[in-house]
Amino acid sequence: MSSNRSLGAMALLMAATLAAFGWGLVAPFAYEPVGPRAFPMLTAGLIALCGVILLIGGGNDAEAVSHRTMTGIVMLTVTLLVYAVIFERLGYVPATFLMSGIVARIFGASWVQAAVSGAVLSVGSYLLFDRGLDVVLPAGILGGLF
Repeated sequence: MSSNRSLGAMALLMAATLAAFGWGLVAPFAYEPVGPRAFPMLTAGLIALCGVILLIGGGNDAEAVSHRTMTGIVMLTVTLLVYAVIFERLGYVPATFLMSGIVARIFGASWVQAAVSGAVLSVGSYLLFDRGLDVVLPAGILGGLF
């Protein structure tokens, strides 16, 4: 089995798992037209579609990934996992600032570029979600600052 077909099979397994967990999401009262189930089901459908395309298309094995690329992938994965752990404790703005700054550094930004992009992304997206879309995000250590 080619690596593309293996990835396709894993994508289908992941889509089935996501659909199984997402199907149980039901809001006690509906304040949105689609409800909480829509996003995981749509995501599962898209992942399943990609998995089927990889299974059917098959094709040649993908090229080997370089050591540098694999290191970046591992660093990005660890960064995302740490972000999930610190998100509620630190709050949205500090956690997103750290995560986006680290991601910028992984992609080759200077320290100044990483800090500026982290600040703009974290504060800008917080204001967009909190004030513009009325989505509550954890304030964390910054409490009443925003």
